Amino acid sequence: MPRKIKSYGRQDLIDIALPNHADSYTVISHESVMDLSTKALEDAGFSITAENYRATHDGNIASAIYTLNFGDDPELSMMFAWSNSYNKQMRFKCGIGAIHNTNSTSLVCGDMGSWARKHTGSADTETKETIEQQVKLAKVYYEQLCSDKESMKKINLDVRKQSQILGMLFAEHDILTTEQASMIKQQMSRPTYKCTEPGTLWEFYNFVTIALQQSHPKTWMEDQRVLHWFISDTFKFDKVNVAPAATSDEEETSEENEVNEATVDNKATVDTIPENSTEETKDPAQVDLVDSIAEIEAEQQEAWDQQTRIEEGLDHKGGGDDDDDGHIDDSPEITGIPDGDKLSDTDDEFDADAEMQEMKTEEIIKEKIAEDEAAVSEVCDDNPIPEVTDAEAAELIKGQEAVDQQMAQEAAADNSVSDENVDIVMKGEPDFNLDFAPVAEDDDDVEAGDVDFDFA
Repeated sequence: MPRKIKSYGRQDLIDIALPNHADSYTVISHESVMDLSTKALEDAGFSITAENYRATHDGNIASAIYTLNFGDDPELSMMFAWSNSYNKQMRFKCGIGAIHNTNSTSLVCGDMGSWARKHTGSADTETKETIEQQVKLAKVYYEQLCSDKESMKKINLDVRKQSQILGMLFAEHDILTTEQASMIKQQMSRPTYKCTEPGTLWEFYNFVTIALQQSHPKTWMEDQRVLHWFISDTFKFDKVNVAPAATSDEEETSEENEVNEATVDNKATVDTIPENSTEETKDPAQVDLVDSIAEIEAEQQEAWDQQTRIEEGLDHKGGGDDDDDGHIDDSPEITGIPDGDKLSDTDDEFDADAEMQEMKTEEIIKEKIAEDEAAVSEVCDDNPIPEVTDAEAAELIKGQEAVDQQMAQEAAADNSVSDENVDIVMKGEPDFNLDFAPVAEDDDDVEAGDVDFDFA
């Protein structure tokens, strides 16, 4: 049975023993992430109103959600979330999102740039920088989520379209397990969340986020990010231009330039325009060059996202097992099979293998025949057959014929029937006797003509 993910307290995660890995692996402790996150949020003017921690049974993979006191939207509160691991199964990652106050589900932007860090080298230093970067862009991401929510309320979605989106999230984007897909289907027919705009994209979005609450801490943030990216890209939500918070003009310029480069899968981009940019106005003829640069940057980001997926082991879907031991399949891999149904690289090599096998079989048969012939020859040499003349052969034949004739006569005599036996059979004399004598105690029956017969 897979172990269930359970809630932890702050001190529970702090008490988890740190692993002892190789020098190339830099351990980022849960406690250091908590401290860095809290300090960065406080320095930016945010205060944490609630903390929620989830982790695997051994605490090696953990995630946290901090609800913040920012925002005037009546439905969404700002949140800061992070995920971390001790067993090399995922990178550290963090980001800004929103909490739906009605059902406590989460929203995470689909285009948060470089929000993950590997546990190598200076990962501890980069973790601090990543947290601070995401906090500085908190207003950008929060306002975008609020805008997307209002856009989803205006999009009607019938059951057929909801089913199509559900199938794509499950089969194509692989962010749902079979159990989660079943939960969403049940919500579509018997919703536990009473949306103020039923039959809209916003209602269906909440069905999915309710199911994603059951996601493994290792994939929860990525699942949330992919969901929002897919929905926003499919329905083409408008981008919100919001200047990020900054502590100095230099930091603001640097951070805004980074946001201009933040892309996800070459499809979604956070557009912000630096107010103090010194860049000259470009004429329309240079648009193609700018697009080319953006495409190159997007390709680099896409490669980064793909590497992140590989290292995080996103094939947990469909397995349904919360095993945290990081099992690695060490079974031998069959290579050089282009069509998947041949044991050699090409048809020619397959034919050559068959021909070689046939030749070996023929050689084995020939060797066996030679061995048998040699054995027969050896026996004949040890027991030579004496030569017989024609006269001797004729005498032997006559003798054998005489023996055969005598045996035939004896057999005929044994099968003959005597005249006495023939007379008995022909006259019909039985091989048994019938005793018609009446029984003494049945005298009355005899006189009455009612006779009992006994077989002797």
